[in-house]
Amino acid sequence: MSAPLLEISGLCAGYGSATDAVVQIDLKIGRGEAVGLLGANGAGKSTLLKVLGGLLPSRAGELRLDGKALPKERPSSRMRRGVVLLPEGHRVIGTLTVEENLRLAAISRWPRGTRAHLQSVLPEVYEVFPVLAERRRQLAGFLSGGEQQMVSLGRALVAKPRLLLLDEPSLGLAPVVIDRVYEAMERLRQTDLSILVVEQNARRLEDFCDRVHVLQLGRIVASMERGHMDHAALRAAYFGDQPSTAPAGDAASDRE
Repeated sequence: MSAPLLEISGLCAGYGSATDAVVQIDLKIGRGEAVGLLGANGAGKSTLLKVLGGLLPSRAGELRLDGKALPKERPSSRMRRGVVLLPEGHRVIGTLTVEENLRLAAISRWPRGTRAHLQSVLPEVYEVFPVLAERRRQLAGFLSGGEQQMVSLGRALVAKPRLLLLDEPSLGLAPVVIDRVYEAMERLRQTDLSILVVEQNARRLEDFCDRVHVLQLGRIVASMERGHMDHAALRAAYFGDQPSTAPAGDAASDRE
């Protein structure tokens, strides 16, 4: 692995006062590396992303970005550090055009530098997602689910992330659209962007990620490198060592 951009050590977090949703998480993400998180519903995947994105405070442990401790702070502050969370679902403002949705992502730079930043970054977004350039003046609410997901990804890119946190980017999309979304994500990897992606689809993570970690009840119970995926071990970790009839490679059923 390359020099770590993000280091997570002994991280614990949860909701309320009694139960931790993630427990003693240790994880490193290198610069330009794609890391996947796989696990059943309730395993703690989204909770971990919320902590990293600044939406949920940790209870214990340490986060380090570029070797420096990350304080507990709001998502806007975390975004200015280059850590950008794209939550689950196609979140667009339907009454605004595609380009207006994209421009909103530069609000963290307001009032200084916003115009120059947009002039620089919007062409990059349209290069990655050509369909958005064609639809730039169309209301986002009239786009297909896949196109709305591209708007969401484009909006994240406008924020110029160093670490992009993706929560189930393929959720609810047709397989052909998922292919397009992951093709775009693969292009983003070439820009030295680090990506942490949560999915239910083991095959997608295996093809895209350098490493995949399996979460179960808030803990990492298995870790596998790209090209060395043990599907029997992955299924056992995913299902908690319960017998499964799922075919190899489909540790999680596709929610496509």
